[in-house]
Amino acid sequence: MSASQETLVKALIAAHDGGPLVGPVDNADVPADIAAVYALQNRIIAGIGPVGGWKILAGGQGEPLCSPIPANRFFANGAVLDAKTHRHFIAEVEVAVLLGADLFGKPNQFEVEAAIASVNPVLEMVANPFVDRDATPRNLQLGDLQSNGAVVVGPALASEVRGALPTLPVSLSYDGKTVKEVSTGASWADIVVALVWLAPHAEARGFPLKAGQTIITGARIAIPLGTADLVEGKLGDWGKVSARCTY
Repeated sequence: MSASQETLVKALIAAHDGGPLVGPVDNADVPADIAAVYALQNRIIAGIGPVGGWKILAGGQGEPLCSPIPANRFFANGAVLDAKTHRHFIAEVEVAVLLGADLFGKPNQFEVEAAIASVNPVLEMVANPFVDRDATPRNLQLGDLQSNGAVVVGPALASEVRGALPTLPVSLSYDGKTVKEVSTGASWADIVVALVWLAPHAEARGFPLKAGQTIITGARIAIPLGTADLVEGKLGDWGKVSARCTY
């Protein structure tokens, strides 16, 4: 890693914790392709600490995009988040799976399903460490752990929710007011396929999927946070997840 890339990694880590915003970035330090995106993610994780889980888009077209998420960015249901210091600016409602067993090698779909302990509702808080996000190249945003700022994990849902996922009613509310509702998303099969792909990918990068990790599977709703205090995601009548934000 060059000195300028090392400086960029340190700057991105610091900016997510209230340090100076990053930008503009020299073109030479912007990831040129997906391999370089993942190399930047690896360097950022190495500078933060252990992996607590991953984010991946289940049900999308082509090869999935993914990122490891540091363990210190996972929070329990009802957590109070410092949205100002950590620069959270969008809240997303997602479906996650909690692993009950390690996934090494190249597992098949049955091995992946057996390793999943539960399905959980989550809030992902998207964070912006850049001076001008709109002018920041997409590959740099992807390299910045796909803009992850925090993940709040709600309680496990009944296992029967797996069959309801494609048409699952999902809502996001700010301070008790619903701001968006949807009723489509990735199916259980989509999620399993995504993990079949992710397991060998994660292991090849040195961060294998392990018991206790949470895998988030893509935003079903994403809305600017503003200055909302109470943020709540609801998955129909199956369950919900909430957090409070300070500014």
